[in-house]
Amino acid sequence: MKVSYHPSFEHFVDNYLATYYAGGVSLLKRTVGGPLVILAGALLIVLVNDRIVSGWLRVPLVLAALAIALYGLSYALGPLFNIFLVWLRRGDLYGKEQLTTLELKGDALDVKQGREQFKLPLKQIQSVQQRRTSTWIITHSDNLIYFPRELASGSYDKFLQALEDKLAPEEEAESS
Repeated sequence: MKVSYHPSFEHFVDNYLATYYAGGVSLLKRTVGGPLVILAGALLIVLVNDRIVSGWLRVPLVLAALAIALYGLSYALGPLFNIFLVWLRRGDLYGKEQLTTLELKGDALDVKQGREQFKLPLKQIQSVQQRRTSTWIITHSDNLIYFPRELASGSYDKFLQALEDKLAPEEEAESS
Protein backbone atom coordinates (compact mmCIF):
# COMPACT_ATOMS: atom_id res chain seq x y z
CA MET A 1 0.00 0.00 0.00
CA LYS A 2 1.47 3.33 -1.07
CA VAL A 3 0.46 7.00 -1.02
CA SER A 4 2.19 10.08 -2.42
CA TYR A 5 1.61 13.76 -1.80
CA HIS A 6 3.14 17.14 -2.46
CA PRO A 7 4.18 18.74 0.84
CA SER A 8 3.20 22.38 1.22
CA PHE A 9 4.32 25.28 3.34
CA GLU A 10 0.75 25.67 4.68
CA HIS A 11 0.76 22.06 5.93
CA PHE A 12 4.13 22.67 7.58
CA VAL A 13 2.87 25.79 9.39
CA ASP A 14 -0.30 24.01 10.53
CA ASN A 15 1.59 20.97 11.83
CA TYR A 16 4.43 22.99 13.40
CA LEU A 17 2.15 25.34 15.33
CA ALA A 18 -0.14 22.47 16.39
CA THR A 19 2.79 20.48 17.79
CA TYR A 20 4.51 23.53 19.31
CA TYR A 21 1.45 24.60 21.26
CA ALA A 22 0.20 21.07 21.98
CA GLY A 23 -0.72 19.77 25.37
CA GLY A 24 -1.53 21.04 28.88
CA VAL A 25 1.46 22.59 30.62
CA SER A 26 3.35 23.25 27.38
CA LEU A 27 0.43 25.25 26.07
CA LEU A 28 0.34 27.49 29.13
CA LYS A 29 4.11 27.83 29.30
CA ARG A 30 4.53 28.62 25.61
CA THR A 31 1.63 31.05 25.24
CA VAL A 32 2.05 32.97 28.49
CA GLY A 33 5.76 32.47 29.21
CA GLY A 34 7.14 34.99 26.72
CA PRO A 35 4.79 37.85 27.63
CA LEU A 36 5.34 37.22 31.36
CA VAL A 37 9.12 37.38 30.96
CA ILE A 38 8.75 40.60 28.92
CA LEU A 39 6.53 42.03 31.68
CA ALA A 40 9.07 41.03 34.34
CA GLY A 41 11.85 42.78 32.41
CA ALA A 42 9.74 45.92 31.94
CA LEU A 43 8.82 46.00 35.64
CA LEU A 44 12.46 45.59 36.57
CA ILE A 45 13.39 48.56 34.36
CA VAL A 46 10.70 50.69 36.02
CA LEU A 47 11.78 49.66 39.53
CA VAL A 48 15.46 50.25 38.80
CA ASN A 49 14.80 53.71 37.37
CA ASP A 50 12.50 54.56 40.27
CA ARG A 51 14.54 53.23 43.21
CA ILE A 52 18.23 53.23 42.23
CA VAL A 53 19.90 56.61 42.50
CA SER A 54 23.45 55.66 41.57
CA GLY A 55 24.09 55.84 37.83
CA TRP A 56 26.87 53.25 38.07
CA LEU A 57 24.46 50.70 39.47
CA ARG A 58 21.45 51.77 37.40
CA VAL A 59 23.06 51.20 33.98
CA PRO A 60 24.02 47.51 34.47
CA LEU A 61 20.67 46.72 36.12
CA VAL A 62 18.71 48.37 33.29
CA LEU A 63 20.82 46.46 30.75
CA ALA A 64 20.11 43.20 32.61
CA ALA A 65 16.38 44.00 32.72
CA LEU A 66 16.44 44.85 29.01
CA ALA A 67 18.16 41.51 28.32
CA ILE A 68 15.41 39.74 30.29
CA ALA A 69 12.71 41.52 28.28
CA LEU A 70 14.47 40.68 24.99
CA TYR A 71 14.74 37.04 26.03
CA GLY A 72 10.98 37.03 26.66
CA LEU A 73 10.43 38.56 23.22
CA SER A 74 12.58 35.88 21.59
CA TYR A 75 10.70 33.19 23.52
CA ALA A 76 7.34 34.59 22.42
CA LEU A 77 8.35 35.05 18.77
CA GLY A 78 10.47 31.88 18.46
CA PRO A 79 7.88 29.92 16.48
CA LEU A 80 7.42 32.80 14.03
CA PHE A 81 11.18 33.02 13.53
CA ASN A 82 11.39 29.27 12.80
CA ILE A 83 8.50 29.54 10.35
CA PHE A 84 10.24 32.49 8.69
CA LEU A 85 13.41 30.41 8.24
CA VAL A 86 11.45 27.64 6.54
CA TRP A 87 9.59 30.24 4.45
CA LEU A 88 12.95 31.46 3.13
CA ARG A 89 13.67 27.93 1.82
CA ARG A 90 10.11 27.11 0.74
CA GLY A 91 11.16 26.92 -2.92
CA ASP A 92 13.63 24.13 -2.11
CA LEU A 93 11.39 22.27 0.31
CA TYR A 94 7.91 22.55 -1.16
CA GLY A 95 6.31 22.67 -4.56
CA LYS A 96 4.84 20.54 -7.27
CA GLU A 97 8.20 18.95 -8.12
CA GLN A 98 8.65 17.76 -4.50
CA LEU A 99 6.94 14.46 -3.81
CA THR A 100 6.75 12.52 -0.56
CA THR A 101 5.88 8.82 -0.73
CA LEU A 102 4.85 6.60 2.17
CA GLU A 103 4.78 2.87 1.49
CA LEU A 104 3.95 -0.02 3.79
CA LYS A 105 6.40 -2.86 3.17
CA GLY A 106 6.29 -5.77 5.55
CA ASP A 107 6.98 -4.55 9.08
CA ALA A 108 8.26 -1.13 8.03
CA LEU A 109 7.07 2.14 6.61
CA ASP A 110 9.27 3.40 3.78
CA VAL A 111 9.36 7.19 3.63
CA LYS A 112 10.84 8.85 0.57
CA GLN A 113 11.06 12.60 0.09
CA GLY A 114 13.03 13.80 -2.89
CA ARG A 115 16.41 12.05 -2.83
CA GLU A 116 16.15 11.12 0.84
CA GLN A 117 14.69 7.83 1.99
CA PHE A 118 14.45 5.96 5.28
CA LYS A 119 12.69 2.96 6.76
CA LEU A 120 10.63 3.28 9.90
CA PRO A 121 9.96 -0.04 11.66
CA LEU A 122 6.29 -0.28 12.61
CA LYS A 123 7.25 -1.10 16.21
CA GLN A 124 8.69 2.43 16.44
CA ILE A 125 5.27 3.97 15.76
CA GLN A 126 3.72 5.17 18.99
CA SER A 127 0.39 6.41 17.65
CA VAL A 128 -1.56 7.44 14.57
CA GLN A 129 -3.63 10.57 15.10
CA GLN A 130 -6.21 11.77 12.63
CA ARG A 131 -6.73 15.49 12.28
CA ARG A 132 -9.17 17.47 10.18
CA THR A 133 -6.79 17.97 7.23
CA SER A 134 -4.09 15.36 7.80
CA THR A 135 -2.94 12.36 9.80
CA TRP A 136 0.08 12.28 12.08
CA ILE A 137 2.27 9.25 12.62
CA ILE A 138 4.11 9.80 15.91
CA THR A 139 7.14 7.67 16.71
CA HIS A 140 8.64 6.70 20.08
CA SER A 141 11.53 9.08 19.38
CA ASP A 142 9.04 12.01 19.10
CA ASN A 143 9.33 12.33 15.35
CA LEU A 144 6.29 13.30 13.35
CA ILE A 145 5.42 12.03 9.91
CA TYR A 146 2.29 13.50 8.44
CA PHE A 147 0.29 12.92 5.32
CA PRO A 148 -2.57 15.15 4.18
CA ARG A 149 -5.98 14.00 3.03
CA GLU A 150 -5.36 15.48 -0.45
CA LEU A 151 -2.98 12.99 -2.06
CA ALA A 152 -1.21 13.01 -5.42
CA SER A 153 -1.70 9.24 -5.71
CA GLY A 154 -3.12 6.44 -3.63
CA SER A 155 -6.15 6.21 -1.37
CA TYR A 156 -6.02 8.02 1.97
CA ASP A 157 -8.65 5.80 3.62
CA LYS A 158 -7.19 2.52 2.34
CA PHE A 159 -3.65 3.47 3.39
CA LEU A 160 -4.79 4.57 6.83
CA GLN A 161 -6.80 1.37 7.28
CA ALA A 162 -3.83 -0.78 6.16
CA LEU A 163 -1.53 1.07 8.58
CA GLU A 164 -3.94 0.66 11.47
CA ASP A 165 -4.43 -3.03 10.62
CA LYS A 166 -0.66 -3.59 10.72
CA LEU A 167 -0.39 -1.76 14.05
CA ALA A 168 -3.47 -3.42 15.62
CA PRO A 169 -1.95 -6.89 16.25
CA GLU A 170 0.90 -5.28 18.22
CA GLU A 171 -1.57 -3.27 20.33
CA GLU A 172 -3.64 -6.40 21.04
CA ALA A 173 -0.52 -8.36 22.03
CA GLU A 174 0.61 -5.58 24.39
CA SER A 175 -2.78 -5.37 26.11
CA SER A 176 -3.01 -9.13 26.80
